[in-house]
Amino acid sequence: MSDSVRVTVLVPSISASRLERARTWLAALTAEGFDVRVVANSASAAACAPRLSATVVDTGANPGFSRSIVAALEGAPAWDWLILMNDDLDLAPTAPAAIRRVLADHDEADAAIVHLDDEPARALPTVGGVFASVSLLDALRHRFGRADQAGRERRSARRGREGVASTYRSFSAVAISRASWRRVGGLDRRFVFCYEDAFFVRRHRALGGREPVCVDVGIRHEKSASTGQHIRTVLPAIAFSAFRYLCAVGVAERRASRVVVAALLLRVPLVPFASARTGEHLRGIVAAIRSVSSRREPALPRYADI
Repeated sequence: MSDSVRVTVLVPSISASRLERARTWLAALTAEGFDVRVVANSASAAACAPRLSATVVDTGANPGFSRSIVAALEGAPAWDWLILMNDDLDLAPTAPAAIRRVLADHDEADAAIVHLDDEPARALPTVGGVFASVSLLDALRHRFGRADQAGRERRSARRGREGVASTYRSFSAVAISRASWRRVGGLDRRFVFCYEDAFFVRRHRALGGREPVCVDVGIRHEKSASTGQHIRTVLPAIAFSAFRYLCAVGVAERRASRVVVAALLLRVPLVPFASARTGEHLRGIVAAIRSVSSRREPALPRYADI
């Protein structure tokens, strides 16, 4: 790859405060010659435009991760590599140049996925995995993981036997080659919020793409708390995406609905262990059950309100 390779970086955001903290590394990526575009999914994020060293794509809505990325690409120039980045990252000063060197080792004509941050490998969601995630069992297991060392070792050994093809990493900082994006068809618009990365990796592998790799270029994911702050509206979107993910991987619609609703019911007694406010959390669970049961897609927090 030469310095003339075309790299587009998309950073979706609903948070003005996180964009303010990201100003330095957005400017550094731009200085490296990347086409950097902030995808503003809230009025407050769009208002940051004059202070950012990046093109700001104002969606005028909050359509969710997949849909905002697809919409932002419609107006972007031609590219060879697409980098998707969260707005809550911490980049070392050397990261932009390191990214360019890493991509130089990969041919954009190959179907490739290169993870650029410290996100851990996770098991690709199965029916059981979706249930554990939506119900909060998975989060609690990680929180109290020290008491379950033997269980974690068994799961690690099982993943080793199954091979890396049973895992994926979050798309918090990932470079995707043009060939892979086109082969898969981009991010799936069916997912309102969550599961789009896992499904993309499943499709990438199924269509013969190279095994995704992870390279340390000096990016750390700080993991924001926006989901907990907007749990009443975000949880229904997560649950509905979980339902659609199960359907997309071949689970019958009725069974997928029952799995997600059962997980939400189990979540109720676990709410006190979560960080979100209890009342808002319970209202989110009720709204999520209604959405999945009725097959009616919920809306994320409104653009003008965040």
